[in-house]
Amino acid sequence: MPKASIVLCLAFVAIALAAPLALAQNTPPATTNADEPDQSSLIVGALQVGSASTLEIGRVDISVGADGVAYSYFLKNTGPQALTLAASVSLPELQASADRSETWKLAGNDPENPIGLAITAANSPVTTQADVHAYALGIDRRDEIKAAQLPLIPFGAEIDKALGGLSANAAERLAALGIISVRDPEHPAAPLTADWTLDVVRSWSVTLPPGKTTPVVIKFTPVVAKYTLEKGDEDDLDDLKDDACLTSQVLNTLKSRLRINGSWKITDLTLAADAPAHWIDSPNPTLSVRKPVPQAIVTFCGIDEKTASQPAVLGTAPDDSDEIRIVIFEPAGK
Repeated sequence: MPKASIVLCLAFVAIALAAPLALAQNTPPATTNADEPDQSSLIVGALQVGSASTLEIGRVDISVGADGVAYSYFLKNTGPQALTLAASVSLPELQASADRSETWKLAGNDPENPIGLAITAANSPVTTQADVHAYALGIDRRDEIKAAQLPLIPFGAEIDKALGGLSANAAERLAALGIISVRDPEHPAAPLTADWTLDVVRSWSVTLPPGKTTPVVIKFTPVVAKYTLEKGDEDDLDDLKDDACLTSQVLNTLKSRLRINGSWKITDLTLAADAPAHWIDSPNPTLSVRKPVPQAIVTFCGIDEKTASQPAVLGTAPDDSDEIRIVIFEPAGK
């Protein structure tokens, strides 16, 4: 099953991609302040369910708004008996930036659900189980991390404070296990860094009544990249052209604002668009992205250009990708 990988961002919508799915991440252009880490994005895995001969995927809708992302899957059981299938969602894999050049804004500090994941089936809340691993050198080191009284999320203020309080002996022991970075004798005051990857999958069983379509809705706060483009950053817009399918007209509009010393605030995220079940045909997801302000520009591959000026921009995920990068430009500055 594909996995979404570190580290989780809607603070609004950030996107980029890499494989495997669990590790996909988008890195914004370098910040102008070398002391400030860039806020990057992470991708949450799409719903995955078991297969059955009587299962049909009727429709998949993805909605992006200021309050988060919602996936709606319409699962039909064409058989005469109830159908129970295993289901899961892979959360973004979380891993600290080795050089501290990146950070990720999470919805919360719960290591088992840092994105505020909530699921309903037929409009009823679903209780999921968490499969949690903290891998260092390929070995699950949750017990050692907990014994050292370290939080499982490997970046952020909490882990920085906990690592700063480790004794020299404890730091050496954890470094020997590959759990944290080793202290540099030439820079003894440099902060330690967590070296593990937090891997979480939420799972449950979904029951589909015979002859009916059951909506399964998955909501979460995405881990998004946030950055600003200003005069002189025109090349960064060119870099977005293919990934976000910028048209020449939109590209010229964006560049024109930069040339007159205006700027753009960017929300950049990637969404999973792979099919929920193996070996079963699934329609391409439809998308609806609500603008944060009327003047915002929304871009993604598969956009319905007729809706580009509307409050909610619509589209359909392309056939050739399991991920969709969405970039939202808000006018700022001049």
